[in-house]
Amino acid sequence: MTFRQFACNNVLRNKRMYAAFFMSSVFSVLIFFVYAMFIFHPEIIGQEIHESVATGMMAAEYVIFLFSFFFLFYCVGAFLKKREKEFGILFIQGMTPLQRNMLIFMENMLIGIVSIAIGIGVGLVLAKLFFQFAGFLLAVKALGFYFPWKAIGLTVVAFLILYAAISLFTVLVLRSRSLLDLLQGSGRPKREPRASLVLSLVAVALLGMSYALALTADGVNVLVLMLPVIALTTVGTYLLFTQLSVIFIDFLKKRRTFYWKRTNLLTLSDLAYRMKDNARMFFLVSIVSTVAFCAIGTLAALAGSIQITVMKINPFAFEYQSNQSDVERAKHLSLIETSLQQGGFSFEKYQVAMRVLPEPVNEEKIGVVKLSDYNRLAVASHSPELQMTNDEVFVMLNWIGDSVASKTLQVGNAQLAVKTDTNMTPLIKGLEFERLAVVPNQVYDQLPKAKEEQRFVYEVPRWKETQDLSLKLQDEISHFDENYSFSARAPYYHSMKQMANMALFIGLFVGVLFFVAAASFLYFRLYTDLEYDKRHYGALSKIGLTDAELTRIVTTQIALLFFVPIVVAIIHSMVAFVSLQSLLKLILVASVVKPTAIVLCSFVVVQGVYFWIIRNRYLFHLKQSMNR
Repeated sequence: MTFRQFACNNVLRNKRMYAAFFMSSVFSVLIFFVYAMFIFHPEIIGQEIHESVATGMMAAEYVIFLFSFFFLFYCVGAFLKKREKEFGILFIQGMTPLQRNMLIFMENMLIGIVSIAIGIGVGLVLAKLFFQFAGFLLAVKALGFYFPWKAIGLTVVAFLILYAAISLFTVLVLRSRSLLDLLQGSGRPKREPRASLVLSLVAVALLGMSYALALTADGVNVLVLMLPVIALTTVGTYLLFTQLSVIFIDFLKKRRTFYWKRTNLLTLSDLAYRMKDNARMFFLVSIVSTVAFCAIGTLAALAGSIQITVMKINPFAFEYQSNQSDVERAKHLSLIETSLQQGGFSFEKYQVAMRVLPEPVNEEKIGVVKLSDYNRLAVASHSPELQMTNDEVFVMLNWIGDSVASKTLQVGNAQLAVKTDTNMTPLIKGLEFERLAVVPNQVYDQLPKAKEEQRFVYEVPRWKETQDLSLKLQDEISHFDENYSFSARAPYYHSMKQMANMALFIGLFVGVLFFVAAASFLYFRLYTDLEYDKRHYGALSKIGLTDAELTRIVTTQIALLFFVPIVVAIIHSMVAFVSLQSLLKLILVASVVKPTAIVLCSFVVVQGVYFWIIRNRYLFHLKQSMNR
């Protein structure tokens, strides 16, 4: 048998242990390759698809590549640690450290080459499906299939470099151990798990502090506190699994009525060692899952609220505003109405007048509109109506966080008390004023007509279908004129929807990649303990452990392994979403509750199915070993 065949046989003999690692590698290659196909697609810079799609996917490529490096590097290091006894035997047979390093390099490159080949092959098979899915999300015609030579070249080169770098780094960081330590391998006696009460309290304090900061942050303060909260949560989570979990298990073991009940003694005795051994893995799964939940949930919330957001920013399907110097008003209004009629669109037209106050207030020109006209527009756009007394003026805030310093406002001969509402956005914008004020009818009627502006708005029930018509009108009516302005909702809506769905398309697969990696961590840790568990439970079965008791113990331990980090990730994510809701209000995102619930429930269901499959397979191997 040649050295190359020996390396191949090593991989095949450990195929069960390498399965999750291999599948995660294939999935990473697949997603990287699919995005590369989009980036190099000849139609990606066409008229319908925005160039930012390629930019966003390029950013995702970097994320996938960096994440794959750290994920694979961790997995390879953990695999080698489990093979210490094997290397010890090989050293007795005469293997040199250089040959060991060459063996590791060849094994990693073998897995890498096969992963690249399968990932690219699956990507080519599913390319048409991915193109159709992207076309659906981006609301454009699906891209045609092409043979992606550039994408294949980029993927092959990138991942060959990745696997070569991982193999090199792994060899460099291998610690020199004595032959006795290598031969003992994972069979070395384990020390009693110990934890620090002080560090456990620090974990509680750090997580409590991070949750408090996240839950109390408001608006732009969320961005300011984001990095401190992430740092506190990360350190707190690490201490939670390495310290607090051991303290909690010790606490349960001291409660004799619970500890000695049924099989709890066996479960808890082994659980303390497992929690300590798997603390780093639990930490990684929790953090990676939290990132996946938050990314997908936030992007889903953005994509799901585009229509509401656009309707708040553009209350009407078409808006035309002109001042007294506009000589083309009649021509433009006729063009808009004729185009709508010829296109078969029914519409309602509304007209309001606004007058500009002669004196600026706090260096801002103020435009005023009468209360009855404003409420007429509010009813037409399904916005809240205003209620105020005859000695009040409602001053609109231009953005969230905006404020008005003046307590009163002089409008003509009336001194009116200023009233505002941070939850309301102005329905009207001006050509010659920066801020809108709504005044009582009688106050408006007494103002001089100098500097009066007229606003014409069109409510169109089928406004989403006016995309082509809107683009045509935008070409025919100039945007850059100081005497009038024209805007249409449909082009803005389609552009925003395309951008949001593009972000969701990119983030969805990257988030799923993170979740698959987290599942691979769990699978790996479970099956690396399989041989030990076979010996352990085999010995217990000889002194009376029944199949039902074995099933109960193993189910409990695997359930904790699968769901403890996921529960921690869900708690982290829920706190993060509460904080993000405050931030997303700045861009008029209504709510993250529904998309958050859908995302979290979907991941829990998938994790539950994965747990059920792995648990049944694991029990099958254990019972098969015990019955021999």
